[in-house]
Amino acid sequence: MRSGKTGGTARGGSIQSLNRAFSILEEIARHEHGLGLVELSCAVDLHTSTAHHLCKTLLDLGYLSQSESGKRYRIGRGIFALASSCADEIELARTARPILAELSKSTGESAHFAVWAGNQVLILERAYSDSAFQMNERAGMLRPAHCTAIGKALLSGLDPAALDERLEDMALTPYSPNTMVDKEQLRREIERIRTDGVAFDDSEYNEEARCIAAPVRDFRNRVVGAIGFSGPVWRVSLSDLNKYSALTREKSRSLSLALGWRE
Repeated sequence: MRSGKTGGTARGGSIQSLNRAFSILEEIARHEHGLGLVELSCAVDLHTSTAHHLCKTLLDLGYLSQSESGKRYRIGRGIFALASSCADEIELARTARPILAELSKSTGESAHFAVWAGNQVLILERAYSDSAFQMNERAGMLRPAHCTAIGKALLSGLDPAALDERLEDMALTPYSPNTMVDKEQLRREIERIRTDGVAFDDSEYNEEARCIAAPVRDFRNRVVGAIGFSGPVWRVSLSDLNKYSALTREKSRSLSLALGWRE
């Protein structure tokens, strides 16, 4: 076994203590009944005192747990919480994919599904259209909530207290002449979305684009995302937004039902 400090920088700029901590987690995860300190130290080639300090930190963080006897380390709840969070998003994207493809085919435009990422909106999944000109809305991109259709659809799912808190922390940055920068005007628009079930972005974020979106609910009747599509202003007119309102609501309903929502 080699001796070493728990900190420091390893070759290539990586953090040595992080490398060691993840080696410990990976090794313990391979053993259903956990590992004792001596076994673990041998397996990851660390001095027992170094392994002990790292395990204590991981225990404090909730990423490891100990048996009742305190002699064996097991994976803790913190790891399961991280894995569950990741699995939720993967499952959401997988479930949304075929419905996005239908929406894209029906409109001839790129469709997207988005979720919250702090006070911003994350495009979790996208279906590309066959049109020659594509909007720059890749999966993984962040967008502001106050001036995008997907963002306003998500805002409409917040209860009054949560909406107040969200708007308090949100800067209504003007991205175009059409951007709503007055919070009371935005509140009125959110109330309309709650009633109509559909949100619009009439060149509010990008002067060259129009978008439409609707909130998506899960089995708890909680808004967990927004589904919609976007296109260039010369291909998506204001009348098109109205025309596709029912279709967008229909796709949000289909995705909500797939996530366990019941009317």
